Amino acid sequence: MTYKKPETGTRLGSMLLDHFIMTMIAGIFFIPTIISITSNMLVHEQPNSDVFGGTNYVFLIGFAIYLCKDCINGRSIAKRILKLQLVDYSTGQVASPLKCLIRNLFCVLWPLEVIAALINPSQRIGDKVAGTKLVYFDSSLEQPKVKFGKIVITLLLAYGFMILLMIPLISIQPKFIKSETKYVESSYNLKVSKSTEKLFNDSLGQILKADIKVYDRIETENLKYISAIFVLKNNYLEPFNDFEKLKAETTRFLLTKFPEKTFVGELRYVYQTSTSMTSKIIYLDWRKNNDKKR
Repeated sequence: MTYKKPETGTRLGSMLLDHFIMTMIAGIFFIPTIISITSNMLVHEQPNSDVFGGTNYVFLIGFAIYLCKDCINGRSIAKRILKLQLVDYSTGQVASPLKCLIRNLFCVLWPLEVIAALINPSQRIGDKVAGTKLVYFDSSLEQPKVKFGKIVITLLLAYGFMILLMIPLISIQPKFIKSETKYVESSYNLKVSKSTEKLFNDSLGQILKADIKVYDRIETENLKYISAIFVLKNNYLEPFNDFEKLKAETTRFLLTKFPEKTFVGELRYVYQTSTSMTSKIIYLDWRKNNDKKR
C-alpha cells in the first residue's frame, strides 16, 4: 500500500500543534495541583508533608493522555486537522494504540525528535522504535472500528509509566524543599501562639497579617517549633532588598519573645492577589547555623 509522505513544514506544524493542544488538555488536570499548592501556602503543615498531596496522581492523567494522543486510529487532534495518520511501517495498516504509545514515549527526547523529523518527516526516532510512520490520511480507505478496550489498556499503561517516573521524584522531594524537623502535635501551645501572633499584628500590622502556631516540643530534642505565616499587604518579596529588610524585622520580633537556639521553625511569607500567589519560606534551625530557603 502506497501512502503520500508529509512535507517537512506539515510535519513540524503537526508536532507544534499537537504539543499546544495536548498541553492545554493536560493542563486541565494540573488545576487541582495548583489549587492544592495555593491553599497549602496559607495552612500550617507538618514538615516533610507532601507538597502536592494526592493531586500528584491527578495531573499524571494529563501526561498519560498526552502520550496516548494518537491512539484513536493513529490520529491526534492536530493530525486530524492537518489530515495526517500514523500507520504500521510494515503492513501499512492503522497503527495500534500500543505502537502509538511507544512512539510517543520518545517525546521526552524532543530536540532529537525535531532533528529526526527534519531529516525524515515520515519517521522520527519514536516511529523507528515503534515500527510506525506518519503519512497523509487517505479518506478512500476504510478505517478499522475503534476498539476502546485497547485504548483504555494503553491509557493505563501510559499512566503506570508516568507513576514509575514520578515515584523517585516524589520520594526525594522532601529532602530538597522541606525541613527535616517534625514537631509533636500534642505540644501545641494555644496561649503562646496567640500572644506571639498579637505581637506581630500589633507591631507590623500595617504591612502584614500574622498567623502563628507554637509547639513546645519537636520529636528529637527539647526545642520549640514555631510555624509563622505572614500574609503581606504589599509585595515585599520583590525586589530582593525589600524582602531582606522584612525578614530581618520579623526575625528580630521573633527573637524578642523566643531566645536564639531555643526553637526551630518556619517563616512563610505570602503575597496574594486575585490572580496569583507568591511565597518565600525561611527555615530557621540554629543547630545548623544557617537558614534554609525555598
